[in-house]
Amino acid sequence: MSKPVELFVRALGDADAPVLVVLHGLLGSSDNWQTLAKSYAQTHHVLLTDARNHGRSPHHAEHSYIAMVEDLLHLLDARGISRASLLGHSMGGKTVLEFARLHPDRCDKLVVADMAARSYPIHHDLIFQALRSAPIDSAATRESVERHLMEALRDQMVVAFLMKGLRRRVEGGETVWSWRPNLPVLHAALHEVVRAVPLEMSTLPLLSIHGGNSAYVGEADLASFEEHFLQFESHCIAGAGHWLHAEKPEEFLEVTNDFLD
Repeated sequence: MSKPVELFVRALGDADAPVLVVLHGLLGSSDNWQTLAKSYAQTHHVLLTDARNHGRSPHHAEHSYIAMVEDLLHLLDARGISRASLLGHSMGGKTVLEFARLHPDRCDKLVVADMAARSYPIHHDLIFQALRSAPIDSAATRESVERHLMEALRDQMVVAFLMKGLRRRVEGGETVWSWRPNLPVLHAALHEVVRAVPLEMSTLPLLSIHGGNSAYVGEADLASFEEHFLQFESHCIAGAGHWLHAEKPEEFLEVTNDFLD
């Protein structure tokens, strides 16, 4: 196991308030959660993190849940935080579950958004192919990259989400584009991202919040959570898909705030 990386973090709210750490999903970043975080910051000290190989956090050859757990533990230790509530979406949700299993004494409450503990089929190949084939070396504008993604994926919400990872900088008077996510490492690590994480009996409070139009969480998944977590709640957001926090932010905020407070 290599040493943890120093995660990029955005901190909001009173430093003396209870801590809430927010963990994004695959190919996301802390940028996706800033609006919700401002609301959470009314009652919590919120730490918005970029996972390794995402956003502004360092790239690393290893991408695994164990590594991401160690990154999070290092973050808490470095800031002198003994316990925190954790909110994770998708890949971040599995990181929350793995962290709570390995370090339950460092957790207060757990929120897992549209993710179960089981394994999933790899279904991200088309997205990675579209990203890695995008003409960023020759693109004059963001729009040309966006058009490429739309032609490949035909999904405006997914494309808008992915475009948040496109970085622009000027070198020698010329515009240079690059992707913030470490695409080669993440593509190679998809088998790890979709794997199951083990559940053990826990007294920690867990909220599973999922989208009614999403196939990520089913009745069997909820039953497994209820079997392992003695304090378990679930909520389905009708009409929302996998990006439920972006599609129905008001309901997502209301339900998660009630649970965390």
